[in-house]
Amino acid sequence: MGVKMKKAIVYYSKTGNTTIIAKKFEGFDLLEVKALSDDPNIKNPTLVNPPKIDDYDYVIFASPVHGFQLSKIMSTYLSQLNRLENKLIDLYITHFFPFAWMGGHQTLKQMKKIVQSKGGDVRYKFSINWSRKNKDLVIKEMLDLYHE
Repeated sequence: MGVKMKKAIVYYSKTGNTTIIAKKFEGFDLLEVKALSDDPNIKNPTLVNPPKIDDYDYVIFASPVHGFQLSKIMSTYLSQLNRLENKLIDLYITHFFPFAWMGGHQTLKQMKKIVQSKGGDVRYKFSINWSRKNKDLVIKEMLDLYHE
């Protein structure tokens, strides 16, 4: 019998959409990233009790897109992390833009770059567009990967 992997979703959600998806995962601890202010114009947000992930083997980082890029709160959190080697890492983002090139692709690239700078490797990346009719299908496809 193998050792059970310790799993967490580390997420920031301003409007609640990213949280809705995080709560659909079974067997994951939900670790919310919070800041003193949710104002997206604050360049260096102050985080409140940032989640500790050292004990987790598998981490999903999740964030909304703000201003066509990664939210500053999630960017600050990821940048403050130590090393991410030997962790299974996946990413998902939520947004309302009609096209992925309007921030979705850029945000996933930003997240992946920060994770890699910490020694981590990203396996899956998902962009969930709330304005698309197929969003439920994309969410189902993503969740199916984690319930194999």
